[in-house]
Amino acid sequence: MTTLYHEIEVVTSPDRVWSLLTTRVGLNRWWPGEIFIHGGDSWRLQQEDRNMALVFKVVEEVPDRVLEWLCTQGEDDWHNTLVHWRIERHEAKLRLIVEHRDLRKTPEELARLNTQWGVWVDRIGRQLHQEIDTMDDKDLNAWT
Repeated sequence: MTTLYHEIEVVTSPDRVWSLLTTRVGLNRWWPGEIFIHGGDSWRLQQEDRNMALVFKVVEEVPDRVLEWLCTQGEDDWHNTLVHWRIERHEAKLRLIVEHRDLRKTPEELARLNTQWGVWVDRIGRQLHQEIDTMDDKDLNAWT
């Protein structure tokens, strides 16, 4: 099985990064598709280009530091994979690290997904340079 790894450094506060990863409004700002809170500790992503929704369960959470999602439902290549996020202080910046673990894909599929994660992480970086208002999110901290 394979792990994809991406990281960015940003000048922002940990709670701004956290809101992009843990709220419906935040997730919608960088991950295209419809986000639905799916129970107290899970959420669902429906994308137009996927045959079935992806459902993620939060399996580890240390606010403003560590977040891990387990894909509990989805296409075979995503099912039972882990998306592990870390927020680390690095000098005057924050380092956001994401690892997509336990992937079972061909080299060609891994290359496409690796590129897609690069796009998503770049979107997160761009969002962190803008003002984010998640206070209108009914689901704010729904699983914490």
